[in-house]
Amino acid sequence: MFDCIFYRTGTTALVLACALALANSALAAVPPLRIVVDSSTAMPMSQIIAGEVTEGIHYDIGVALAAQLGTRARFTAMPRKRIGVTLEQGAADLSCHFLPSWLPGNFDWTVPFMPNATLLISTIGWQAPASIDAVRGIPVGTVLGFNYPEIQQALGNGFVRDDAVDAMQSLTKFAAGRTRHALTGEVFFSYQQRLHPYLLQVHRPILVTRFAARCAISRHGRYSAQQLDHAIGRLQKSHQIDAIYAKYR
Repeated sequence: MFDCIFYRTGTTALVLACALALANSALAAVPPLRIVVDSSTAMPMSQIIAGEVTEGIHYDIGVALAAQLGTRARFTAMPRKRIGVTLEQGAADLSCHFLPSWLPGNFDWTVPFMPNATLLISTIGWQAPASIDAVRGIPVGTVLGFNYPEIQQALGNGFVRDDAVDAMQSLTKFAAGRTRHALTGEVFFSYQQRLHPYLLQVHRPILVTRFAARCAISRHGRYSAQQLDHAIGRLQKSHQIDAIYAKYR
């Protein structure tokens, strides 16, 4: 407990220092929001350096959510296959940018609020596919651990995956001509295409599905779905979610 005692000789600086100490003390009393980020993601979703999440949409949204809850965000990057167990055990509070069909498990879920789409991209070095069915039996660039239920349902055994360890490696393989087609997120691909316009020349992408992703919430965590939904609602009302995405366009 930090006690502030003001004397008649106290200065404005002392008052401000005391107020800041009280604010920091109150913040420290609230448990941090423990956020798990899929280590296979890349900018603009996340920048991960030496295992630390340093920037990106995941980072900005996590910080904004924590601020709404009156606390700070603590990030951990890990492979997607470990995220479900981590949440179920209560070792983290939430992980974002999923749909329930992508991350099965005993979790609660926030409202949908993270806009994105899954695209099928094809290099201009080959004939443009007329539809998803045109890639039946042809290897398609995918990311290890990612689920693609719409493609799986459409192609069945004709869906031939060519897995890469992360989104950036998948796109690198595609740019190098090692795969003719690849599945990618619209937000990620648009950002990377702006950075590398000459390397990523593609036919008009085929829209597989458009969606609003959610956060999976641990049922043994420190914050409830109701608390997080209220925080998301305040961010939406103040247009902070829109501003975060606009930052990376």
